[in-house]
Amino acid sequence: MKSYSLLMITFFLGFNLFAQAPKIKPTKVSTAVYFDKSPPLKELIKLASTYDFAEGGRNEDLKKPRLYPFAETALPKGNDPVLQRKMGTKSTPNRNILQNFNGQSGFSGPLDNNGSVGRDHYMQSINVRYAIYEKDGTQVVAPTAMNTLFAGVDGATVNDGDPIVMYDEQADRWFAAEFSGVYSNPDYMLIAISETNDPTGNWFRWSFAMNGFPDYMKFGITADSYLMGANSDGDDIYAFERSVMLAGGANPKVVQFKNPNRPNSGFHVVLPMDTDGGTFAPTGQPGQFITINDDAWGGTDQLWIYDLDVDWANPNAATFQRTQMLNVPAFDSNFGASWENIVQPNNQKLDAVPQVLMNRAQHRVYGNTQSLVCLHTVDVDNSDHAGLRWYELTRSNNGGNWAIRQNGTYAPDGDSRWMGSISQNDVHEIAIGYNVSSSNTHPSIRYAGQSAAEYANANGVLDFAEVSIQEGNASQQGLERWGDYTNMSIDPSDDHTFWFTNTYILPGNERGTKLPLGNLVLLQ
Repeated sequence: MKSYSLLMITFFLGFNLFAQAPKIKPTKVSTAVYFDKSPPLKELIKLASTYDFAEGGRNEDLKKPRLYPFAETALPKGNDPVLQRKMGTKSTPNRNILQNFNGQSGFSGPLDNNGSVGRDHYMQSINVRYAIYEKDGTQVVAPTAMNTLFAGVDGATVNDGDPIVMYDEQADRWFAAEFSGVYSNPDYMLIAISETNDPTGNWFRWSFAMNGFPDYMKFGITADSYLMGANSDGDDIYAFERSVMLAGGANPKVVQFKNPNRPNSGFHVVLPMDTDGGTFAPTGQPGQFITINDDAWGGTDQLWIYDLDVDWANPNAATFQRTQMLNVPAFDSNFGASWENIVQPNNQKLDAVPQVLMNRAQHRVYGNTQSLVCLHTVDVDNSDHAGLRWYELTRSNNGGNWAIRQNGTYAPDGDSRWMGSISQNDVHEIAIGYNVSSSNTHPSIRYAGQSAAEYANANGVLDFAEVSIQEGNASQQGLERWGDYTNMSIDPSDDHTFWFTNTYILPGNERGTKLPLGNLVLLQ
């Protein structure tokens, strides 16, 4: 039963705070600076020995201070107001992990483990390599330097990292990206799209010149664009011309913006919404982005939403605008100014990455309704005890404003939970995967979920019992960087099965991965 205070919070959330900022124009409209088509990936593997496979601490020089100028007045002062204190108890036989196999491993810090599932394959990337698997776990492309995928492309002589792999379900194609410019100049974004639905085959490849280094870039797919947000002192919002890229065109356009309405957190990325399922938002609706704002940075604890409106026939007329600011129950993202936050069974603490929404902000269309799920890491009781604050937002499929339908903070015991990713399947089942750690628990991988029946209640409760994917038996030594993102993806073959990839520690301080969570089916 809900407490009275929670009812008051729910009532409060019925009032949206609208804050439309002025529309801004692109700082630049341009096209790719390089294009070609690769040979099949199995042939590119032969080049791996000539490409950078270096590992170790990644992008340490790109750290920005964590800013909390209003920490003294920030709320909450005690416990998180929507804290789920107990694990769910619901369990069904067909929710068992069907597969659980090892992915890549490496020594990069952070590992930046992510990947996605397609109709026949799973493609995983970590810093600084990729591998491809069939769905039974058979490895069909062995771990290969990520920049080998871009061999010969402008900017690909270095293997800088922050790789992203996505499956473009509506086009039945694969998308991969890596930045370039950490240790060189100029700055590039390298993007590749598979020519067919076979990721082991040929890929179209482009290099785009960036205005400012595009650190920690994240992508979303809409009907007409690949959207990108980045942690950059230059332009930090981009849209790439999807139709031309899918056709293998040499000159896809890109529009870019410098967002004047970004939270004052230091490091920050505004996350593009990424569509899953078979249906995009109706034609004419702008691409959208979303982020958090902590009152410790200034203002109020909120979700901020932005529109990027581009007509590729006239890209110079494109606009970017913050369109909504939604009040949310108070949360605390302040783990201190350092990057040492999450306790392990040794003296080395791990980075919680608490200033951003985690990969991905998943968008879906259900008939007449659009739904969005997203999450971030919070301190649930002012003791650097990490939990996962998650949200579901809905709006009419005709557009209009988003409203918060449900939210909660998952921290059911004294262990910290962080490095999460969330997705929703075709029948409104929600899965959240994450790492778990404490002074008594080595970094481990687990998941929890919400059933369709509990979804209908909209109480922000994860009612499925927590399940272990990989219990850790070692802790990370000598480095606070753990990972910056991961990914929970939906199998397009049934639009129902969840696949997850995340990190744990192997002997010798090597970072291993589990891939996937394993055909996790959340059914009643």
